[in-house]
Amino acid sequence: MSNCTLNITDTVLNLQTVTSIPTFILGVLGNIYVLVMFCRRRRADWTYMNIYITNMSIADCILLVFLPVKIHYYNRPLEVELTALCNCVLSVYYINMYVSIFTVTAISVVRYVAIKYPLKARQIFSRTNALVICGLIWFTIGCISPVYFVTDSSNDKTMCFQRVREGLSLHFVLLLIIVGFLLPFMIILFCSVRIIHTLRKQLNIGSRSEKIQCMFIIAANLIVFVICFFPVHLGYFVKYVVQYNYENPENNYSCSDKQLAHNFLHSTLSISSMNCGLDCFSYFFATKTSWNMCRANKNEKEKRENNYDTVSNQNSKT
Repeated sequence: MSNCTLNITDTVLNLQTVTSIPTFILGVLGNIYVLVMFCRRRRADWTYMNIYITNMSIADCILLVFLPVKIHYYNRPLEVELTALCNCVLSVYYINMYVSIFTVTAISVVRYVAIKYPLKARQIFSRTNALVICGLIWFTIGCISPVYFVTDSSNDKTMCFQRVREGLSLHFVLLLIIVGFLLPFMIILFCSVRIIHTLRKQLNIGSRSEKIQCMFIIAANLIVFVICFFPVHLGYFVKYVVQYNYENPENNYSCSDKQLAHNFLHSTLSISSMNCGLDCFSYFFATKTSWNMCRANKNEKEKRENNYDTVSNQNSKT
């Protein structure tokens, strides 16, 4: 058993390259655009939804800064002097993932209450409350992550981004799966289904096209969430089960099974990193706010052109 050395295959490394490079390019361009667009707006024009989307963009930008480091050192032995940098990048990765997950959860709850109980939403939601919720998300996850790296991460530091000797501890795997994914997923699923059901019943009231567009946006957000975050949490579970049974002599798990679970997990980690590039597109470019901003700019341009034509006509008459 001790002779089973884990390593990722060339296929997984290629998958990481194929996903990381477009994620870095699109993520940097998209998230910087989001931040610039929001920062250009007057503070009085900000909404609580702007704050949630900005919160995700900040988290994504922080991870994107370290993404080239992750790509470079992913399959390289860890040097002792780089241990602190390794822990920092790993902390950023986990914090980003779960800040994104819980911010998406908050957005789903806000949407649900706003559509289901619009009168209560005006009383409950505000920019101050949004800032408090975002602050609590960062504080909670920021407190949990260092605890993990102090108590658990030092168990296996052969490589920075791969645990090739020991797996994650059971309590941390359960924390990631249950609190970090299943609970937010159930909330998002409930909110999304209820919102779509409510909008379908109201298709004949008001603008039908806007309601249909909103339904597609919510469904797309749910699909992006599942694609990015379900595989990696399944990977954590699979690797722990295989690792546990491999170390138990009564079970017939071979080194190849352990290798397969290891490669499966790191394939899903590559996919989960794509959320940095998809968040800005699924929550800004597809929101009604962005369309309203574009329409407002277009209307202002048309208004200026009309005023120019009017003045020109008046001048020609005189």
